[in-house]
Amino acid sequence: MKIYSYLTNARISPVDTFYALQTLARREQIWARLIGQNASLATFPEQMQGKRPCKKFIGMKDIPIEQIVGTMESQSDFDHEFRPLKSSLRKKWLNAYHSLANGGWAPVLVHQFGDRYYVEDGHHRVSVARALGRVSIQAKIWEYPVHSIQPKNCPSAQWIEKNSVAAQCQE
Repeated sequence: MKIYSYLTNARISPVDTFYALQTLARREQIWARLIGQNASLATFPEQMQGKRPCKKFIGMKDIPIEQIVGTMESQSDFDHEFRPLKSSLRKKWLNAYHSLANGGWAPVLVHQFGDRYYVEDGHHRVSVARALGRVSIQAKIWEYPVHSIQPKNCPSAQWIEKNSVAAQCQE
């Protein structure tokens, strides 16, 4: 995880922080397009879509921000590091920033697939937490069961699709 220490300086306003992150995100997005890479926020694995009855509510706990890798729905508001891409996000992003400064915020809602988390509610809070160099964030967690050991010669997506407990729930 990149920590933008120059953005956590107390003299830099939250508005400046937002625009600095937005500029970095837009630059990286342009660069990624030029070299043929994807800088978009990951979406919850397609093979799990529609199999939500198999999920299990784990409860609330602190999770590492580094393991929050994507979103439940396809969207283009944030880049792959949860940096804002659109100016229209500024008001909500600043509200999240000020909520943290004034006593905290509600837990984010995430879905766990393996050791990765996908945000359903709380994208702005995750963005602010990452910008401020936070290591963890409190989350309500829904877990999708997945076998943790994968055969060496099998592509992971195919293996998960064939062998996950969630795949068996659909049958």
